Amino acid sequence: MKSLLRIGLSSLLLVAIPVAAERAFLTHQAVDKVSVLDLEQEGKVLAKVDVSKAPVGVAIDSLRNRFYVTHPEMGKISVIDMTTYAVIDEIKTGGQPFGIVVDDSGKRQVFVSDWERNAVLVINAESRLVVDILAVGENPAGLALDTKKRRLYVANRNSNTLSVLDADRPRQYAEVTTGKAPYAVSVSPDGNHIFVTSIQDDKLTVIDGQSYEVKATVETGMAPYGVDVTHDNSHVMVANQGSNDVWVFDVSTLKKLTQIPVGEMPESISLSSDGTQGFVTNWFSNDVSVINLETMQESSRWKVDESPRSLGRFLAD
Repeated sequence: MKSLLRIGLSSLLLVAIPVAAERAFLTHQAVDKVSVLDLEQEGKVLAKVDVSKAPVGVAIDSLRNRFYVTHPEMGKISVIDMTTYAVIDEIKTGGQPFGIVVDDSGKRQVFVSDWERNAVLVINAESRLVVDILAVGENPAGLALDTKKRRLYVANRNSNTLSVLDADRPRQYAEVTTGKAPYAVSVSPDGNHIFVTSIQDDKLTVIDGQSYEVKATVETGMAPYGVDVTHDNSHVMVANQGSNDVWVFDVSTLKKLTQIPVGEMPESISLSSDGTQGFVTNWFSNDVSVINLETMQESSRWKVDESPRSLGRFLAD
């Protein structure tokens, strides 16, 4: 992992006209930028936005037509308009805000993992103030939210656990032991499975979405980072930084079906809203791999600005 410890004024480089197509919102850690790509025009760049130092995580707030970008090294979060691509605010959180997820159930909540303070910050999306701080494990990274069950899942990298929190009250339901150095977490659309990547022992921990018991631990490629589940709950896809590929598993059998070569040091993976494509940010080769989910092959690769990361779900209309 590149160093988290690396203040700049935010400015708009390019303003694009509003679009209805699905877009990718990419953080570029090394060059302090966010780029917006049109997925229906082969990754055409709609906007580039200058932001504060070292952006990492991203989350979409469709209800308020904005997206959020974390800056672990600066202790702040950028708030960016999804139509004008203007930076409308910076939320000063302190600590090291890292992973981020928006509660899109209609509640005014944004959850942020704080790597330094071993906590999850709860931010009111209207006031943009931190309204609660929830203790979790050591160095929390990726987050996932099940809005139906009202559960928040937190991967605690240095305590090798997954925290299961109540999304509405400051209460922990469970703490589940994972592999070594858990990083990203994804919940199947039906809520039956929780998948956690662990980057230091090359494992995918599969957790029952009802009992929170570990169902299986599956070997992955080298240094698995991003993980996502297809919309029909049939496949789970894991981006492996150390082996520069994406492994695809059958959810019901947990057998590996295929591995897909992608760019160098793949970090995050998100699936299109229609379920036909997967998009992978390749941190070191400065591109995005597009995966055809029917053939499970890379169909194209788009060059982007340096060091795309985008921890979290980075696609939206």
